[in-house]
Amino acid sequence: MKNYLLPTAIFGSITVGTLQSIALVSYISPAMALSPIEVQRIAKQTTVRIAGCNIGSGVILRKNGNTYTVLTVAHAVKNTGCEIVTPDDAKYRVTQVKNFPNKIDLAVVTFTSNKNYAVAKIIDNSDRIEAAENIYVSGFPLSSAINSAVFTFVKGDVIANPTTQQQGKGYSLIYSNNTLPGHSGGPVWNDRGEVIAIHGQGDILGTKLTETINRDVRVKTGYNLGITTNTFAKLASTAGIAGYTPTTVATRSKPVDDLIASAIVKESKGDYKGMLADMDRAIFLDSQNGRLYYTRGVAKSLLGNRDAIADYNQAIAFAPNESAAYNNRGVTKSDLGDKKGAIVDFDRAIALDANDAKPYYNRGNAKAQLNSPKTALVDFDKAIALDPNLAPAYLSRGTTKSLLGDTKGELADFNKAIALDPNYTAAHYNLGLAKSTSGDKKGAIESFNRAIALNPKDAEPYSDRGNAKSELGDNKGAIEDYNRSIVLDPNNAKAYANRGLVKSKLGDKKGAILDLKKAANRFQRQRQTASYRRTIAEIQRIGS
Repeated sequence: MKNYLLPTAIFGSITVGTLQSIALVSYISPAMALSPIEVQRIAKQTTVRIAGCNIGSGVILRKNGNTYTVLTVAHAVKNTGCEIVTPDDAKYRVTQVKNFPNKIDLAVVTFTSNKNYAVAKIIDNSDRIEAAENIYVSGFPLSSAINSAVFTFVKGDVIANPTTQQQGKGYSLIYSNNTLPGHSGGPVWNDRGEVIAIHGQGDILGTKLTETINRDVRVKTGYNLGITTNTFAKLASTAGIAGYTPTTVATRSKPVDDLIASAIVKESKGDYKGMLADMDRAIFLDSQNGRLYYTRGVAKSLLGNRDAIADYNQAIAFAPNESAAYNNRGVTKSDLGDKKGAIVDFDRAIALDANDAKPYYNRGNAKAQLNSPKTALVDFDKAIALDPNLAPAYLSRGTTKSLLGDTKGELADFNKAIALDPNYTAAHYNLGLAKSTSGDKKGAIESFNRAIALNPKDAEPYSDRGNAKSELGDNKGAIEDYNRSIVLDPNNAKAYANRGLVKSKLGDKKGAILDLKKAANRFQRQRQTASYRRTIAEIQRIGS
């Protein structure tokens, strides 16, 4: 089998002579597998951090004289001012960036140094990688504990290496490693210490594969995507990077891998029924694959199907140490009202993988719903420490701080969630509530305006904006907002009640009592006893 690294190449305007390090190797027999510690040592010597323009990672691909070439993802170096931070913490200015064509999310960058840094080996045919192979991802995610990026080496396994399905931007390899922002651009390693792909997207649900973002992080496949070295080699010459020719071998059909890839595309588009259909077909083809039951369980969870628990049970039977299955089963139990059973599952997920933020976040929500806000707060703190970019965790922590009377803390958390995700409707809405409670009615209206602009079909922000307008003396504007809220949600008891109170202030006694009666009727049906009693008292007061 030939290697595809040639001795002489032209990289942009830089002439590359005889290479001092050979970066491409033939596929090595499984008998030569290394221990995880040995692979980690190789990864630590060749993985670099991208700083100054973004938070990302990369891998040293080759060396020519004092010029080093780093392979990463294009979105990690899209801004100017990038620096490469080498394993010895030295910083080097990026001298050149070369992006790949056809919107493939790959880039190579160069830096110069008189020091001698190790060069990674890259296999010459990543199409041979099979599902269930052990793999590792190295990179530099941000740690809130020290407010800096730290080297991490995350173990997982290949979920699918489809031959036909592409996820967009060149992504195809699917794997289970628990990655975080900052891992993007980092190398994916096989157990022989060779790079098989470049990592770029984590937790498929809600990634930028589509323009829409699903912020419900409670249930996810947990699968990640990488761009294989074959894709890199096939497009290197087109990108103007000479010296790489992919090895061509016959590929065999992988129908189950293709179905998994298809399901993930459908998940990213919100087509959960299509995702479920793909997994039904895949299980028909391979009924002994626990990953397929797990993925089908995710589809059922996203569809609100309680049968998801049976699929998670099956997945756990095949792989008792799969933390994600316990996490997702816990979410389904919680949605069905079994909060205590859910917490048991979240506990088990955390015991199996203490570095995954999701089960802490989910357990915190379950504890908050069991009226245990202080212990919930501890879980949200831990989730944020593990993933400082997890906007929903700030939202949940903010609402929990609200229950504990920490107005300053809740405002800070809601603002942080918005800083991370400016289009986070729920964060804008809750920030409006917090501002209103603290007396900032004008600020509250601004936040409600933003929430309404992002989701004009949500009834709640209109009702609460109406309250703020009323307290500022704009009773006409308040009634308009209550009217809109009621049109969107005819069962919104609060909107009827507050409209009735404003009508009472305006002297419309008859209209006020009619609205309050409608509110009382809805409060009673919804078993909101305290609100029902207060409304009846208002009816009696106005009618007396």
